[in-house]
Amino acid sequence: MSSGSPDESAADRSMLAMPLAELTRVVVRNPVTVIVIGLLIAVASVIGAAKSLGFRTSRLDLINPNSNYNQLWLEYLEQFGADDDVVVVVEGNAKENVSPVLEALYSRLSANRESFYAVLHERGLANVRAKGLHYVPPDELAEMEGELAALQPVLSGQWEAISFDRLLWGANQRLLIDSPQQKQAAAAEMNRLADGLLHALREDGSNTSIWDEPHESLSVMSQLDSEYFTANEGRMGFVLLRLVKNESSFSQGGEAIRRLRGIIRNVQAGHPEVQIGLTGLPVMENDEMEGSQKDMILSSVLSLIGVAVLFIAGFGGLRHPLLAVGTLIVGLAWSFGFVTISIGHLNILSVSFGVILIGLGIDFGVHYVAKYLQLRQRIGDSGEALIETSRRVGPGIVTGAATTSIAFFTAALTEFTGVAELGVIAGGGIIVCLIGAFTLLPAMIVLADRNRNRYLLPNPLRIDGWIAPMMQAPRATLIASLALCLFLSTGASKLYYDHNLLNLQAQGLESVEWEKKLLEETDRSVWFALSIAGSRQELIARKEAFEKLANVDHVEEIASLLPPDDEQRTSQIERIRSRLTNLPEYPPALPIPPAPQLAQILAQAQQLLPGDDATALQARRRIGQARELLRTMPQANYEALMRSLQQRSAGELLTRMHSLYAVSDPETPDVDDFPEALVTRFVGKNNQYLLRIYPNGDIWDMESLANFVHEVQSVDSQVTGQPLQTYYASRQMQKSYVHAAIYSLLAVLIVLILDFRSLRHSLLALTPVGFGGAMLFGIQGFMDIPLNPANMIVLPLILGIGIDDGVHVLHDFRCQAGKRYRISASTAAAVLITSLTTMIGFGSLMLADHQGLQSLGRVLTIGVTCCLFTSLIVLPAFLSTITWNLKTEESSRKQKPEATRKRIRPGLLSDFDKDAPPAKGIRAADSSLGGQQSDVPPKKVAADDGDQESDRATIIPVRRSPR
Repeated sequence: MSSGSPDESAADRSMLAMPLAELTRVVVRNPVTVIVIGLLIAVASVIGAAKSLGFRTSRLDLINPNSNYNQLWLEYLEQFGADDDVVVVVEGNAKENVSPVLEALYSRLSANRESFYAVLHERGLANVRAKGLHYVPPDELAEMEGELAALQPVLSGQWEAISFDRLLWGANQRLLIDSPQQKQAAAAEMNRLADGLLHALREDGSNTSIWDEPHESLSVMSQLDSEYFTANEGRMGFVLLRLVKNESSFSQGGEAIRRLRGIIRNVQAGHPEVQIGLTGLPVMENDEMEGSQKDMILSSVLSLIGVAVLFIAGFGGLRHPLLAVGTLIVGLAWSFGFVTISIGHLNILSVSFGVILIGLGIDFGVHYVAKYLQLRQRIGDSGEALIETSRRVGPGIVTGAATTSIAFFTAALTEFTGVAELGVIAGGGIIVCLIGAFTLLPAMIVLADRNRNRYLLPNPLRIDGWIAPMMQAPRATLIASLALCLFLSTGASKLYYDHNLLNLQAQGLESVEWEKKLLEETDRSVWFALSIAGSRQELIARKEAFEKLANVDHVEEIASLLPPDDEQRTSQIERIRSRLTNLPEYPPALPIPPAPQLAQILAQAQQLLPGDDATALQARRRIGQARELLRTMPQANYEALMRSLQQRSAGELLTRMHSLYAVSDPETPDVDDFPEALVTRFVGKNNQYLLRIYPNGDIWDMESLANFVHEVQSVDSQVTGQPLQTYYASRQMQKSYVHAAIYSLLAVLIVLILDFRSLRHSLLALTPVGFGGAMLFGIQGFMDIPLNPANMIVLPLILGIGIDDGVHVLHDFRCQAGKRYRISASTAAAVLITSLTTMIGFGSLMLADHQGLQSLGRVLTIGVTCCLFTSLIVLPAFLSTITWNLKTEESSRKQKPEATRKRIRPGLLSDFDKDAPPAKGIRAADSSLGGQQSDVPPKKVAADDGDQESDRATIIPVRRSPR
């Protein structure tokens, strides 16, 4: 470039101009070497990433491991394992339909050990049942001992002691005792005996027992081994299991979940009368991850295609846009190498870095190509045009990239690991793409354009012509645009933050729908708080405190099934068991009492029963009815009926004694008596006990979640679990994004000051992001689009995009120092195309099924549109307003004296113009034309409105002097 270029001093104000020009000079001299090195690094990066880059798919990987709440969670994992339950739900019209399906699922799942473990569908307490008497209160045990003492003759083999006449006689003897309590008990016994005898003699088919009701605790113990996990009166059953994960897979439990769904389909086909569903946090996380992965791949492909198409349309050609897109692809490959070296893994947040780099990384190529094509129209050599491009637009590209990168890098200062890792990966990826824009891109362009006619190169879209009419009255445009910004910003008062993670899932997702069903129809959820107790006594006391809380539905634990050691209780059980050791398998035949003898005993009983007791009156009435039947009954019938009554009663008594013996193991129950699948869920490695505290509200709603968290922490400050993890992680994530935006804003301001060396210009560069962000939040408020954990990434992204646009406009403004500002063609085109490519890059996310990704794409598209408006309208209008009194370049030229213009000597053209085409029919001075007429018509060279005078000067034909 000639030293007399009017804007050279303006460009040189940036410290980066000359270093970037020298770098490009080296590149254009060695293009093949640069390209080969770049491709080798790309191949090495991809291979290294394929071998070493890990994937962390758990939400736990997003949380700072040093945070207090996460330390409690890690302690829990250390004691009880790292997996949450997968829940298979079976729903039918009746319990009879559900139970067989639970059994079928259990048998299939428990046999598939390579994919599932800790399968549980019922309490499975058969071993505990054998020790059931340890759960009976001591006073009940004493009663049992007394009853067995009274039956000692029977236990010794004298079964005739319970013949019917002996039982009646014994009751009569107790009626003679003066104790009111003994008389009342004897009257009740006589009433039972009379009732049993009356029903037997009537032959009405009723098998009324003559024995007292068994102890309730024994009835409970007898059912311990047959209790399925059910709800809704047995119409909904559950199978709990855990997944064997493939640590080397992106979706670690994905393969096991696919097998599980295959088993469910097979069982469902055999039981059409029920519905079988699948939910649980591991399933929901897997479904979310796989859905997000598909959405991100589709969005990346669509955005890359869309960016390329838009690039081609905006620049009117194919070659240069494809070179820029190719540079971006190589930059993405380099980025994978950077991720592998710097972080070593991707998580469910940072996996989106590809879309981020496609949306932002292409901006460098857009600005570079836009300026190159404009300069190449008047610079004959492509290498010199590239050097001049780096000198002029390079500082703005570097500053924009630096501010965007810093906007992400500052996220590493936040507490939330997921946000911090995404910040490092995205920030580093932007720097990597920037390096590609200043090395690979000029190297490929110089090879592609070296032998091409510069006048056949495409012209970028002239966006400045669309803006120019509004800049004719910049003050009015500024006032109108500021009024629009202010109006839209008022909607920010309606903006809110949605913490509910269910609202981020894909619509109709099976695991989410079943979780909602559990919340609505049962008292179960896949979410519950966890409290760890060191002893049984501590657990029992804490359980009572939890159950008193308003936001707690119920508490599950295993320790209450472990009775405390009690030597007295153990001695009682040993004595009971010793009495029952020699029980026969069947009762012997009992002697039948003669009818007259039985009638006489009954008559005595009528006389002995008191007349002031309701039970005694009822017994007297029944005895009278039985005596009447005995008087008229044939002897054969009598013997048959009494034989049946006595043998049935003896069998019932023997069954009760066998049942008592079955639960009289004197050994105290311990955890070894419970199913291993149950123990692993409730007993830790150090014999600590776990409580699961279930909420009674919608745990996915942030207000209900907050109330639940605060209440359970009031009982146990060390409580943990997924609800607390989500509550604190969501708040920390929200805070981290806000802090990242604040940190990045401060860091970016410092970078801008270093670049512009002017606080005023630095603040002006922030104008697009300031007004654009306010408009974005206002539009979100008006459209009821909340912020959420998925789209909060919009803060650093919008900051980077808005500042990048502002930096380029300010650099363009500074290059026009001393003139009324009009945005240049290349800057306007580059800002528009970069904004549109970003919209396409992130707007493609709106096609995703995942609601969180949809909201991210929607919010970013709106935000970029707002920043585009403020960059192309608001900021240029303001800059034009403050420079309104300065003369334009055209008016300055018109005011030049005619004599001055005539002093321009033909042939003394600048270096930029020496290759200009001569006017038709006039020989050119360029010896390369051989003195022949040129076929190229005269033309006006398109140039930036903001460049030097020679950019828009008509080429002056030169007539060769005669030799």
